[in-house]
Amino acid sequence: MLMERIRKDYGQMTAVERRIAAVILEDPVGVTNSTLAHLAAQAGVSEGSVVNFASRLGAGGFSALKIALARETHTGFSFGDVTEQDTPLAALRKTAAGAEEAIRRTAQAMDGNALTEAAELLSSARRIEIIGAGGSALIAQDAYLHLMRAGFPAYAVTDYLSFSVAAAQLDGDCAALAVSHSGQTAEIVDAMEIAKTRGAGTICVTSYGDSLLGRLCRVTLATASSEAERHQEAAAARLTHLMVLDALCAYLGAQRGSRTVEHEDLAERCLSRCRYPREEERQ
Repeated sequence: MLMERIRKDYGQMTAVERRIAAVILEDPVGVTNSTLAHLAAQAGVSEGSVVNFASRLGAGGFSALKIALARETHTGFSFGDVTEQDTPLAALRKTAAGAEEAIRRTAQAMDGNALTEAAELLSSARRIEIIGAGGSALIAQDAYLHLMRAGFPAYAVTDYLSFSVAAAQLDGDCAALAVSHSGQTAEIVDAMEIAKTRGAGTICVTSYGDSLLGRLCRVTLATASSEAERHQEAAAARLTHLMVLDALCAYLGAQRGSRTVEHEDLAERCLSRCRYPREEERQ
């Protein structure tokens, strides 16, 4: 058994291994729902040290270590609040409840001054560069579509290799908007550093306000979700990011009034050519 072996070998472990072992022994259930980065941070070691620790125990890697712990602690496997014992309907209701709570908490805790400053930077920008990677790339793309359809000079970059190149094209009349759940993605942090050096207004939407990205940007819009507390990335965290950006887009569109309506109508006419008519429209 994994827990028994950790206790047995504890006296022969290195100082680094003991730190990892202590975290696991203190909260094995928590580790089963943790990420590699979070466990490493808790133990004060590198992620490589955690992987090596798992291999030393014969687990074959961090994922295998979590599976072994879940079996020994009889907690089953969970994804957010959803466990392997849940039905599909229960999973849906738990996910919906988590999203509702995250959205409510984000709306209550959001810094109104930060939102206002972000809106001012975006509304006055000659060019708006929006970047996001992985799951956040979809959110960045969605924000781009909203702003572009409303007539704002927005552009989305979702290719890692292009982040820094795009940021280097900006200047003091531009705005850079980054979306990152962790706020620690190296390519995004590096690109925003370049944008800031170039004089662009920097804005980020993240689940971790005290992350590298959060501390770097001029305006940080930090959201709230249980996934952030458990250091996971799931639907609720993504939805809070979407909500914040949707709210900003709605505000900016409302401020432009008739100009926004004209652009939206033009976009709708263009899109209507790409859609099959509904049955009632054919009659």
